[in-house]
Amino acid sequence: MRDILRGLFHRTRLIDRYIIWEVTGPFVLGMFALIIIGMVDLVFTLVDMFINNGVPFPIVFKILVFKIPAIMVLFFPMAVLFAVSLTLIRMIKDSEFTVLRASGISLWRVIAPIIFASVLASMLSFANNDFLTPWANSISDDLIDKAVMKKPVPEILENTFFRESDARYFYIRRIDKQTNTLENVSIFETTGNFPRVITARQAFWDGAQWLLKTGIIHNYDEHGALSYQGNFEDMKIHIDQGFFNYYKSQKSPMEMSSKELRNKIQTLREGGVQSLVEEVAYHMKYSQPVACLIFALVGLALLLLFMGNGRDLWGVIVAVMLALMSVGFYFTLTAVFRSYGRGGMLSPDLAAWGPNIIYGVLALAIIIIQNRRR
Repeated sequence: MRDILRGLFHRTRLIDRYIIWEVTGPFVLGMFALIIIGMVDLVFTLVDMFINNGVPFPIVFKILVFKIPAIMVLFFPMAVLFAVSLTLIRMIKDSEFTVLRASGISLWRVIAPIIFASVLASMLSFANNDFLTPWANSISDDLIDKAVMKKPVPEILENTFFRESDARYFYIRRIDKQTNTLENVSIFETTGNFPRVITARQAFWDGAQWLLKTGIIHNYDEHGALSYQGNFEDMKIHIDQGFFNYYKSQKSPMEMSSKELRNKIQTLREGGVQSLVEEVAYHMKYSQPVACLIFALVGLALLLLFMGNGRDLWGVIVAVMLALMSVGFYFTLTAVFRSYGRGGMLSPDLAAWGPNIIYGVLALAIIIIQNRRR
């Protein structure tokens, strides 16, 4: 009995290794092809920089390389779908799938290695999205600022006066780069003989203007005497767009790690600032990688539904066409849910996870039904 169990264990381990290896090759090939396609538009821009702007080729090549992680973010699920579809089509065509099922191995046991491989792809996607992409974007942006813009990258420094425009100067006591928050801010507006002084405990950038929190306004008359003093809890001021280019630590949600997003959300909440955009982006940091698992289930469901055997050519065509259409519809659905979440019409977690839930439930339902029929 022990020898039988040992043989069965060895056989299942061998099946797992075989199927995972069969999936890995198409996944790598699909990811490579998708990266090449995704780089087409960027290559046109970089070639123009090399030829017309005189940017050295090594700098252009470095920019291209460091932009690859950002390009890969959306391609992981599609590469998984391509790998699963190609592997399952080949296994059904060569009757391997039929042999495994005829030997008494259940459908779930056959697809378990594929599910395991898709989970590994999800983990790899999360690591790329949360760690590699923000780091690579920071380096590529520095290269663009220094080499392409032909000027060094200036920074806002703590405890330093700097000019935002001809009539406005800033002083910032401290910068929290984790949350992109300015603390103990002083603004000097030289619109008259003596400047108007605005002080605030904190300042946040909302994408178009600064929001000052808990501050005081001082106005002075022509003799330099204080003519007005007023407190405020919230105050918005418009900033010259060029000034924002100096704020080096400011990042979009897509360029931030999940930890940075979480800290920023907490700070915005404490300051009474709406954080729906950041909350949706935070949940999508996790939902996007899980889409690898969802697309693996979708590929399995469609091929099991439409491929009766290896000679069913039309079944293959229909399954592949529906798989391609499902990709486009998924990202459209993702965009719709995200917009509803940013607008407050859906909770941020549902806005991020909604498409995964819909696709995952439908795919699992099809697989369960096909398992009962086969």
